[in-house]
Amino acid sequence: MKSTKVFEQWLQEQAQIIVRYRQVEKSDILAEYNALKKVVESTEFQTKKKELTTTQYVDTQEAKTMSAYKGLKWSISVILYNLLKKEAWKEKTDVANYLALAEQIQTPEFQQANAFWKNPKRWFTTPESQQEKRLNELTKHADIVFFFAHTEKEVAELESYKTVWAEEFETARLSDVWQTGFLYPSKELKANHSHVNELQAYTQGKNTQVANRVLTIQTKKEKMTAPAWHPTKGMVMHPFAYTSDVWHTAQAIAPKAGVLQAKVRCTGKAKQMLCLTAATAKKSLAILPANKVEKEAIYTLVWNEKEVVNYVNDVEVARGKNPLAGESLHVLMRSYLPDLHLLVRSYLPTGQKGTGKMEIDWIRVYTNA
Repeated sequence: MKSTKVFEQWLQEQAQIIVRYRQVEKSDILAEYNALKKVVESTEFQTKKKELTTTQYVDTQEAKTMSAYKGLKWSISVILYNLLKKEAWKEKTDVANYLALAEQIQTPEFQQANAFWKNPKRWFTTPESQQEKRLNELTKHADIVFFFAHTEKEVAELESYKTVWAEEFETARLSDVWQTGFLYPSKELKANHSHVNELQAYTQGKNTQVANRVLTIQTKKEKMTAPAWHPTKGMVMHPFAYTSDVWHTAQAIAPKAGVLQAKVRCTGKAKQMLCLTAATAKKSLAILPANKVEKEAIYTLVWNEKEVVNYVNDVEVARGKNPLAGESLHVLMRSYLPDLHLLVRSYLPTGQKGTGKMEIDWIRVYTNA
C-alpha cells in the first residue's frame, strides 16, 4: 500500500498529466519533433546517410578523377609537354586528357566536393546531420519524454472523470450545503437526535469546527440530556455522558454511478462514520469501510448500478452489491441512511466508552463519462 502522502501526490499528478499532455500536444516543440522525425525516418534521408557514412573515398568519382590526373601527370607525353611547352603537343591524347583534368580539379566545385568526400566525418558536416542531431536533442527533451510516456487513451480516460461536487473546507464554518442531524424523507421528522443504544448526544454543530481547511468532529466526555430514538417508546429525552455531531448534505450530490474520495484522519475510541445515503432508504454505502479505518488515509468509494468497491489509498479492501442502486445520493458524516446524501458522524455504540475525533481534509465526487 502506498503511504497517504505518496498516494495523494499520485492523485495530484493524474490531474497534472491531463493539463501538461494537452499543452505539449499543441506545442511548437512537439510539432518540430514530429516534422523532424518524419524527415529523418524517411527512406530518402536514410539512403543518403548510408551513402555518406559508408562510402570509401577511393570509391568516389572525385578520387578516381584525382587518380587519373596523377597517373597522366607522370606520363612521358605530359612530362615532355610541361618541359617543352609545345602547343602542338596539346593534341596528344594524354596531354589533352591531362589538361582537361587539371582544369577540372582547379574548379571550386570540384575542390569542395573532393574535400567533402576525403573527410571521414563528412556526414557531420551536412544539414541532414544537424537535423538528426536536433531530433536526438528533442527526443531527450522533458516535454517530449513526458508526452510519449503517456497515451491518448490514458489521458482520455483521465479526462472522462469530471468533478461533480467537492468540499475543500475553505471557510471557517460549514456552508449551507450541510445540515445537522440525520437525513429523513420528510422535514416534519426530527433530524437532530441520537439513539438510546448509543452513548453520545448530538449538539447540532457545537462539536464541529473548521480550521486550516480541515473539518473536525469531536466526541467529548460531556453530560447532556437530549432527544433520542427509543425502539418502542419513540422519541424521548435521554441522558448521555458524551457529545458529538452528525451532518448530512442538504441536497443529493452524488450521481447514480461515480467515485468519491475523502482524506480522513480518525483518532480515539469513538466510531467514525462517513457514507453515502438516501432519504428513502435504510441502508448506506460506507466510505470508511468497517475495520479498515487508518489513522490517516484517502478513502475511495467506487459505485455503479451493480456494485460498490472500497479502497484505502491504492488498495482495494471491500467489494459487494450496491444496495442503493438508482437512488439519489447524499453524503452523511456519521450514520447509515440512503437519497445519496453524504453523512458524517462520530458516535459511541453501547459498551465502547471513550473520546475521539474525525478530521476531514477534503471530499470529492467524480462521475465517469
